[in-house]
Amino acid sequence: MAGERRFSREAWNDWLDECRLLAYNRGAGTWTTAQVTIFPDHPGQLQLFDEERLERNPDGDWYPGEHPSDANVWAKELLHFPRTVDNIPAWMWDIFRAEDVTPPIYNPEFQSVDWKNRRRPVTDRGTDFSVEPTIIDPSLEPGVFAKISKKLFGA
Repeated sequence: MAGERRFSREAWNDWLDECRLLAYNRGAGTWTTAQVTIFPDHPGQLQLFDEERLERNPDGDWYPGEHPSDANVWAKELLHFPRTVDNIPAWMWDIFRAEDVTPPIYNPEFQSVDWKNRRRPVTDRGTDFSVEPTIIDPSLEPGVFAKISKKLFGA
């Protein structure tokens, strides 16, 4: 069809990933779900949400391929786009508690994400995975984060 443009699923996912990187705010995180609406004859719409939004089919079951994410998925999200304790939404905390998972936490004092006794630097685009993580020694932690670190890492 003349003038028709087609985009692959991979291209859409790459574009949405880039949007998430650009929307990241250190310690505050980024959006978790997007709804993209495309129209053939006028501009589309992009809605962003800081919650998981899934729809059920008329029978009340999840549509194929859709089901609520577990604590490991949300931990991975926070490892990539870390948030402070106060910026992790209540619904996410509920999932972590239900599955007994300690989430990655943004440490503003070190501008890092701390998780599983490891610390990685955080940039304006999320966690910097090009740098090897350092081991956290809770006895050397300064200030208020020392108390949180001891609680998280048990030392």
